[in-house]
Amino acid sequence: MKKNKSKNINPYLLLFLVIVSCGILSYIISPGAFVRETINGRTVIDPTSYHVVERTPVSFLDFFKAIPEGLIGSGNVVFLILIVGGSIEVLNRSGALGMGINKLIEKFGEKGNAMIVIIMIFFSILGGFLGWVEAAVPFVPIIIPIIIALGYDAMTAAAVVILGLLVSFSVGPTNVYTVGVAHEIAELKMFSGFQYRIIVYLVFVTVAILYTLRYARKIKNNPELSLTKDVDTSKMAIDLSQFKGKEFTLGQKLSLLALLIIFIVVMFGMLKLGWGMNEMTGMFFLFAIICGILNKMGIEGTTNAIIDGIKGAVGGAMIVGVARGVQWILEAGGVIDPIINSLSHIIEGWPTTLSAIGIVIIVSLLNGLVPSGSGKAVALMPLIIPLADIVGLSRQISILAYQFGDGITNMFWFTYGTLLMFLGFANVPLKKWYQFLWPLGIILTILVFIFLAIAVKINYV
Repeated sequence: MKKNKSKNINPYLLLFLVIVSCGILSYIISPGAFVRETINGRTVIDPTSYHVVERTPVSFLDFFKAIPEGLIGSGNVVFLILIVGGSIEVLNRSGALGMGINKLIEKFGEKGNAMIVIIMIFFSILGGFLGWVEAAVPFVPIIIPIIIALGYDAMTAAAVVILGLLVSFSVGPTNVYTVGVAHEIAELKMFSGFQYRIIVYLVFVTVAILYTLRYARKIKNNPELSLTKDVDTSKMAIDLSQFKGKEFTLGQKLSLLALLIIFIVVMFGMLKLGWGMNEMTGMFFLFAIICGILNKMGIEGTTNAIIDGIKGAVGGAMIVGVARGVQWILEAGGVIDPIINSLSHIIEGWPTTLSAIGIVIIVSLLNGLVPSGSGKAVALMPLIIPLADIVGLSRQISILAYQFGDGITNMFWFTYGTLLMFLGFANVPLKKWYQFLWPLGIILTILVFIFLAIAVKINYV
């Protein structure tokens, strides 16, 4: 008897259906808007200014226009993904990436679990303290082949990257995109209340690492238990046998050193010089040229490698742009403000702890429509703060609740393009990811409620 093969969800179709649904909302939801004003260079909403406006539903063409508009709106991230793809292909063709991974496996091959822990801690620092997610994209195409080469499956590779970055981002003690923006709007000292958030961060990151290790050990002992045993990892894996006994050339060593230097320069630039995605993209394009020169690949060889790498990265870049189209069509149809206004009134009159949980739920729901942490903070915090004051919830607790709501569901929402991109890098179907993730989701949700209840009890300010 033939077994029915379960079909995987096509993320592009899913996102397009969401775009269509959000466009239809502009014909159904009563239109309204808040007054926005710019104070000290930052857009702020007046929470008392909601008013009815003339209905402006999207046009038929807008349903399709949302995709190119989304690609334009996320253009800096799209081009970063493409250029990084080109740079990594140059590194790969030079043999430097394969030789480097081969040496790493020779040294740590029997310590795969330790490597997982080290890599996840590294990602947790990027996500939790720097607030990097998209900015960490250059690391991903390098880390995934390492995890595969250590003998783990595609799901483990995806989990190391996604949980390492997104769990820490959701509870980051100094996450400038959520805590930083929210603190400024709430008129609190920047990153105040750090001590409690660092405890939350340590607990959540530890749980994420242990959860990943438990799965990794299980499939290492019995590969048949792998959720992604049918996934083709040939495009991610590097055939290390071709590097056995070969000389690690000076050009290859200098290429890996150049990559490390590029990472350091980019980190310094973003932290100290105010660099953004475009500067990072430029640095990785420069690295591709340097790598080609060091390994004597020639102009044509280097160019061909960059182009082929870009071709391979188009899928990941497209998914980010299409996902951004959801937010564009919501803005074009004037739907976001009415949704925010309706949801913000739900928690009025709730008990203190339930109000905090209500904020988490509201932000989690909106996160599927507006994935930007800082964008939601600008839109929501001017509404959440007065509500928090009314129900006796400290502003610090309301910001913690906002942070939980914004971050935890990033690992679940299929409208979050970066999640889909990371899954695409590891070739992990969305359906399989949910199968892996749901027990952790329950654990993290319970922890969210516990830490919010403790925050209320100790009057976290």
